[in-house]
Amino acid sequence: MADGMKWIKIVTDIFDDEKIQLIEALPSADSILVIWFKLLVFAGKQNNDGVFRLNQRIAYNDEMLSTLFRRKLSTVHEAMKTFENFGMVERINGAYAISNWSKYQSESEKFDIAREKNRLRQKKWREKQKNALLQASCNKNNVTETLLHVNVTLTDQDPDQDLDLDKDPTHRDVSSVPVDKSVDNFPVDHGRAGSLSDSKVGQELLAFSDDSDLQSALKRWAEMRDGKGKPLNPTTVRRNLRELRKLSSDPKVQRTIVEQSTEKNWIGFYPLDKVKGKPKKDCPFCHGSGVYQGDDGKYYICSCKED
Repeated sequence: MADGMKWIKIVTDIFDDEKIQLIEALPSADSILVIWFKLLVFAGKQNNDGVFRLNQRIAYNDEMLSTLFRRKLSTVHEAMKTFENFGMVERINGAYAISNWSKYQSESEKFDIAREKNRLRQKKWREKQKNALLQASCNKNNVTETLLHVNVTLTDQDPDQDLDLDKDPTHRDVSSVPVDKSVDNFPVDHGRAGSLSDSKVGQELLAFSDDSDLQSALKRWAEMRDGKGKPLNPTTVRRNLRELRKLSSDPKVQRTIVEQSTEKNWIGFYPLDKVKGKPKKDCPFCHGSGVYQGDDGKYYICSCKED
């Protein structure tokens, strides 16, 4: 379980919600509402997607919540039953869980949580690669030579600056998050070095995301570059994927960015000008473009856009 959240999101019109108004009509309204806010705060501290579990084997029950919230057991019983009846709380594998927990998370907290998950994901991948490398080195009885070779490969500088004549990308150095995945969609053959047939290029593209649509878009973009005489190599693909992650962390937006570059024959990734669909022309966020830039500098598809 990751470190607890520092903030949860409460809308100012919460007391206009019909469920809250119905609770206010109950004899124990004040106590039940206090328990509701204590539940939300506790879920934030737990940072377990709104599910209340002490560990993998033990879920928090009414008695435990009564102790933690310093409220009578009968009041907690009544409150939890009320929340379940109103659909505010549900049971997941025997454990209480806040329904639609994501709406209580602030955007900044979502980014922090995603960043932490990516960090752990990257750490796990590196450990796996390191163990595989050491095993291979032991089999060859040449650990030193192998490690030196890998170090040179990872730090090798790409002589191709990968500049597009249409746009001048601004290089941003952010960490990528590789994932150990199959590369069946990018078969190894004896094609020219640096083309899509390069297994390392295919592996980097597939490892970027679990989203199959985004993977397909990346493949089409790589094929476009290959046909344009600008094939990817392991270094340039990593640099471009870092730029894509910098522009947006949303797979849907990332896919739209990739498709934009493919359609316009761009060898890099750039901010979206507009997305397809029917966004509202008078939207105060995207101003009819269907995409807006968040406070974190990344791009997102506006909620006003009709899918």
